[in-house]
Amino acid sequence: MNKKLKVCVAGASGFVGQELIKLLVKHPYVEIIHLFVNNLESQDTNLIKKYKLPNFKKIDVKLINDCDVLFSAMPHSQSHNIIKSVNENLVILDLSADFRLSNAETYENWYNVKHESKNLLKKAVYGLSEIFRDEIKKSNLIACPGCYPTSILLPLIPLLKENLINSNEIIIDSKSGYSGAGKKTLNTKLYPQIEKNIATYGLSNHRHVPEIEEYLNMYIDSKTQINFTPHLIPTFRGILSTIYIKSNFNLIKLSECLLNFYKNSEFIRFYKKKLINTNEVINTNYCNISINENRLPNSFIISSSIDNLLKGASGQAVQNFNIRFDFEENLSLT
Repeated sequence: MNKKLKVCVAGASGFVGQELIKLLVKHPYVEIIHLFVNNLESQDTNLIKKYKLPNFKKIDVKLINDCDVLFSAMPHSQSHNIIKSVNENLVILDLSADFRLSNAETYENWYNVKHESKNLLKKAVYGLSEIFRDEIKKSNLIACPGCYPTSILLPLIPLLKENLINSNEIIIDSKSGYSGAGKKTLNTKLYPQIEKNIATYGLSNHRHVPEIEEYLNMYIDSKTQINFTPHLIPTFRGILSTIYIKSNFNLIKLSECLLNFYKNSEFIRFYKKKLINTNEVINTNYCNISINENRLPNSFIISSSIDNLLKGASGQAVQNFNIRFDFEENLSLT
């Protein structure tokens, strides 16, 4: 494909929307036609001026339908209201949670809002790039994963597919930079609480739990329930997930599984016995994964790090865009 695709971004003023713009302006096959926001007042227009982009507009379905592709970085519960009205030929990459869960009732229970596009849930493909690449290639509605699920599912799915770990004893401790809370929450109430502070939150009801469990359960015979504890830490971006697993296999076997599974995946870097950190993935689309033996019998510790705004959001969305249109997967991402 030589021609540029007409692209619009909804939710263009948020942290994720701004990262999307930075990636899309570098893409050789993208022409940004429209940038949509909820509120036209007090918006940061630095990127618009820097890249000579169209001014922010209020969301308009007619204008969206003029495009080939919609990246929707709208808050949860807003995307499905827009997407239900757009042209069915439009390719949609949705970065909210609105189409990640296959069951509307589960979504409504966890997000406390009625799903307005239940009929589209069966059409949606989960956009975990390295796992569902073939499905992404054929879909016009790609539900990009959440940031925590990305950091957790990437190391666990290969091990579960090969039945190498105990699916009923998975404990996950994840720490995220505060940008994961979103610009609106951060601006209004969060920053004074998180500055120079570390805090747990969502201990029994974090909304990413059903998403993680649904896609883990695709690879096991009995349903698993995870122990998941998220934290906010006083850094702007980055996620480090520490995952405690039990296995009757040794470290070599577990390492070989992950290494072989991701040997052709440019954005997954696997290390045996390495101490993982977030600095090595900040401002990249990489996911770093390592596995180490624990001192307890048959116990192992997986570490996984990503940039929550890139591999955990906008970067993975662009990766999915590249997959969908059969571009080189790393276009504008390296």
